[in-house]
Amino acid sequence: MSKSTTNKIRAAEKSVNRLVEECRKPGRLYARNPKAVAQVSRTGKWLLNAIIALHKVLGATEAEDKEQAS
Repeated sequence: MSKSTTNKIRAAEKSVNRLVEECRKPGRLYARNPKAVAQVSRTGKWLLNAIIALHKVLGATEAEDKEQAS
């Protein structure tokens, strides 16, 4: 995986993590609209899991490519 791709994945993960943190129950956003904030939180957590899975797959694919090149 290229450094550029790795950086993009990390940036997306950081941004989504910050968003999920902002959506915590005692937070200012949650108090304004609990239903909407809970939906964003659930979706953000799902996205974090998807990002982690993508990173694993891309890392595994890169390792396989290096093995085949040897």
